[in-house]
Amino acid sequence: MRNRALSPFISATLILIIGIIAISLVLSVIKPSLDKARDSVVIDEAFRNLNLIDDTIREVVSEGEDSKRTILLRITEGKYLVDSDCDCINFTYDMKTGLDISGQRNGINITRTGNTINLFISYAKVDVQGSDHFTKGDNSAVVSHEGIDSITNYPIICVGK
Repeated sequence: MRNRALSPFISATLILIIGIIAISLVLSVIKPSLDKARDSVVIDEAFRNLNLIDDTIREVVSEGEDSKRTILLRITEGKYLVDSDCDCINFTYDMKTGLDISGQRNGINITRTGNTINLFISYAKVDVQGSDHFTKGDNSAVVSHEGIDSITNYPIICVGK
């Protein structure tokens, strides 16, 4: 009688162990694929946001002084930074996987150090001002033409919140 009482317990335990092993195997195979897909989505979003910022800057420059636009940046992951020292807009993201991406795409420069990717647009004949950063969530960015730099004769474009 004792053997019959232990049999359902042993069966249930074995089924539970097999289930846990199966779930672990599935997650170990699927998780990297999900991480890679997420990294790809975040990077594609960064390209769209940087193109939007770039198009807006070009539009404001072409319209002249006192021109202003407000744009919405939807950011899933990563951080955008206006760097007035190098007249550029940077996006930085710590990837979960090792996507192999570098070079340039549509005027956006791409560098990678370890799992950190940096996308940026540099402006040679525009004085980009501002030190704001934009992070995860919905962000309003104001792009405004603040006049012409008297020394360089370049338009001063302010990007901020």
